[in-house]
Formats: sequence, C-alpha cells, structure tokens
Amino acid sequence: MFEQLFRYPGVVRRHRDGPFAHERATYLAGLASRGSATETLLNMRATAWPSRTWCRATPPDQSFTTSEIDGLARKWAAARVHDRGAATPRRPLCEFRAIATTFLESLGRLTPPPKASCPYAREVDDFVAEQRDRLRSPTTCRVRRWQIERFLSYLGQTTCELAAVTPQHVDAYFEHLASRWSRISIRSAALALRIWFRHCEAKGWVRPGLAAAILCASHLSGGRSSHRPTWDTIARVMTEADGDTAVQRRNGAILRLLAIYGMRSGEVRRLQVQDVDWASHRIQIIRSKSGKRDILPLEPSVERALSRYLREARPQSDHAALFLSARAPFRPISASALYHLVASRLPATEEDRRRKGRGPHGLRHACARHLIEAGLSFKEVGDHLGHRSPDSTQIYAKVNLAALRLVALEDLGGLL
Repeated sequence: MFEQLFRYPGVVRRHRDGPFAHERATYLAGLASRGSATETLLNMRATAWPSRTWCRATPPDQSFTTSEIDGLARKWAAARVHDRGAATPRRPLCEFRAIATTFLESLGRLTPPPKASCPYAREVDDFVAEQRDRLRSPTTCRVRRWQIERFLSYLGQTTCELAAVTPQHVDAYFEHLASRWSRISIRSAALALRIWFRHCEAKGWVRPGLAAAILCASHLSGGRSSHRPTWDTIARVMTEADGDTAVQRRNGAILRLLAIYGMRSGEVRRLQVQDVDWASHRIQIIRSKSGKRDILPLEPSVERALSRYLREARPQSDHAALFLSARAPFRPISASALYHLVASRLPATEEDRRRKGRGPHGLRHACARHLIEAGLSFKEVGDHLGHRSPDSTQIYAKVNLAALRLVALEDLGGLL
C-alpha cells in the first residue's frame, strides 16, 4: 500500500519499517477500497505519528480512551505549531483526533466512553420494549428513551423516588426546560412522559392520575401547518434540484421520493437498490412506524430520476443502500445529511429558520395537504402515506375541506 502512495524509496521504507506498519497498510487499503481519494489517504498517513507515540509509551495491546486521545492530540498539535507546520493548533488537533479515533477503532484498541447509569434502568428497558413491539420504529423508541431518561435524571437530582412523583414535580421539570427548549420540544417531552406514566400506572410503579395530569396542549402546535412549505414551493425546489452532476441527480431523486410519496427520512434511507423493480415499474418501501412493506407504483418522474442516478451517478460500492454519501468513503446517506439536503433548499429567512417543517417531514406535510386539497379522502391520503389510523392523517391536513372539494386530482402524476 505504501508503494502506491509514495514515490521515493526512502519514504516508503520509513513507513514500511515503522510501528504498526501492517495495521496501517491494512487500514489505508480498506479506505482505498471504499473509494477514498489519494489526497485523503495521504492525510491518513499521519497514523504513523500517533503509532510511534503509542509504541514508545504503551504496551502493544493497550486500549485508549477518548480523553487519552485528546491528550495526545494536544501534544501533536503543539508540536506542529512549534515546528511551524501549522499556524494554530486547531486544525492539526482535529485531524489527529479524527484519524487516531478511526485507526484505533479499526485495531480494536478504542475504549468506548462509559455509559451513564440511568435510574430505574430496568423499568425504562421494559417501557422501551413495549414501545418497540407496538411501534416498531427504532427512532421513536430511541427518542422516547432519551426523554424518559432525561426526566429520571432530573428526578434523581431532586432526590425524589419514582413512586412519590406528583404533578407538581412534573410541572417543575417543564419549568426547568422552558428557558432552553422551544414549545414544540416541550410538547414532545410532555407526550413522551404521558405515555411513560401511563405505562407506569399500569405496572403499579406510580400513583394513579399522573398521565392524565400531563397536558400536551394543542395550542403548542396550533397553526403549525401554515409554517409548512407550500406545494408551489416544493415543486420549485424539485425543479431547481435537477442537474447533471452526480450530487444533483441523487438529490433530485431523493426530493421526489420525499415530496411525491410523502416518505419519511428513515424510509428513504432504508431503500436498497433491489427495492426498485424496473420490470414492473414498482418500488418497495419499509414503513418506519409499522415495519410494513408497501409496494408502490413508480411515478414516471421519480422513475426517470432514479434511473439517471443509478446509471450515471451512484458510486460503485458494496453497500446495498440506494442512496450513498457524495464523498468517499461511500456509505449510506445519514439522517443529518438528508435533513440538510432539504433544509438548504427551502426559504432561508431568519424567521423561517426558527420554524418547523424545513426538513424531510415538511415535504411529507406538503404532500398530505396537497392531496387533501385536491379532493382525496383522509383514507386515501392515509393509505398513500402509510398511516394505520385516519386520525394520523388529520394532523397533516388542517384545511377547509368544504372549500377544497372543488379541486380534483386525476392520478399521482398530477402531483407535479
């Protein structure tokens, strides 16, 4: 591997004879096989420097913690500044930390940070297991676990036992959050706690009536639909996203899936290449909330966008995921990247940045409202979005149905 990166025999020999030479060569070869550019691999050669430090200072099988890596990174950055290899320690410190962390992880010598103990961990696990059986959504379960653990941690600071919790304790918790959280975040926390206390009451862990005492005030979300992007805005965003570069073709396909099918972020990220059936012009998705597999017809513009992406823009990769990152090493697109993809194309005034609906879920709202404004029933829209209950669809469609029945939609193609 070193022979492929360096031209001078002396440099090759120095790397080949250095500490952890085999491990470093294997690590670099793995990055190269995933499509990393030569410049990236040359930057990764810095693993030789931390390797020398570890070889001198530690046994060959010692693992490192993140705090120990930070200490080594600070020494490395200070040396780079002293040798005038860098003007400030910021960049070499970040590079050392990132390279050392991934390299040690590949060697199995990275000690994960200790997980903070959670009060009532057994009860929380029982609650999450029940939620998982009912919802089947890992993201929802993870968020609710975080909300509950945060409340229980606060409760521990007040030295109050779970069995002794009163509505006053819950009110104090929300007052504690009010100065830092938005109304929507507090409403989400209230919903999670109400479900948690309902579970606790059924188990006999808390006094009755706590769940009913937590009000998820509807005014916290009232009028929220007016902040969602309009269908005209979404149509313009999809048109402007089209282009001939690999990133533009990927983004155009993703935006159409989010807007025309109203997919959730996780449903798009879980798509695999084999889920697109070109022969029958259909696509298979796995619903995030129910885990149900739905087979949907490919709308012509979506089919064209997917075909262009797969034929001309998708990188070669062993990953089965349909949508991959734009830069090597290529990997499935992340939730944060998908959010940025959407939010960066929607109106960006200071007021808009504070509003909800700038991410993928805003496109789902726009799709639902557009369908209902076009005259489809809640049942039809719910089936299109993969809802299990008509009540879920009503959340997306705060509209005057009587005035909107005048509009008609002939088929799915009318969405564009």
